[in-house]
Amino acid sequence: MHIKKGGILILFMFVFLTSNGQNTVNYNLNAMVVQGEASGGGILSDDIGLGLGLGYDFPFGNPRYEFGIKFDYVWLKADYINDVDPTNISVMRGTFHHTSATGGLNIYLGNHHKMANLYRPLRPYIFVLAGLAYQINTLEMSPNFNFPNVEGALILPIAELGGGAKVRINPFWSFNITLGFRSTFSDDVDGLIGNSASPDIMGIVRIGVSKRL
Repeated sequence: MHIKKGGILILFMFVFLTSNGQNTVNYNLNAMVVQGEASGGGILSDDIGLGLGLGYDFPFGNPRYEFGIKFDYVWLKADYINDVDPTNISVMRGTFHHTSATGGLNIYLGNHHKMANLYRPLRPYIFVLAGLAYQINTLEMSPNFNFPNVEGALILPIAELGGGAKVRINPFWSFNITLGFRSTFSDDVDGLIGNSASPDIMGIVRIGVSKRL
């Protein structure tokens, strides 16, 4: 009986807290770059992945704090040329399907977070996410390519930190853009394993719209 009463109380509190917030669904176009061996170690690369994303945000009472769930997919192609020895140049071409599910917290900035969203057309925020990624690496290598590599399906943990802003279009729709940096704590994302095996870093941009429910 006590368990049943406790469950009812938790359900009541959940409904009460979420009813005071503004639940939104986010529809995004995604772009991603990978900092790793395939990009020459640079943060910016000419190998840019594109994809789609879907998210759901639900505040808990205080409009400043918001829990978010994100589902992202990115299709990425990357080329790597091993030209350390000019007499024996080797090439790798990779195709990567990166699908992830993450959840975390959005924290809205500014001193007027208690003001109704209708009167705040610009809402900047920072966020932190954690979750899992399912990635498929398909590699094509020249016969003389002997650089350590990772091919096939991978399941990887994710941590992501970033910021964004929602710009209100009307009482129901907002323009939404975020920039995040994520890591899977592994050197497998770009299909190559360097000598130091330091984790690959991904930069991901989401641009889209958010609809208030």
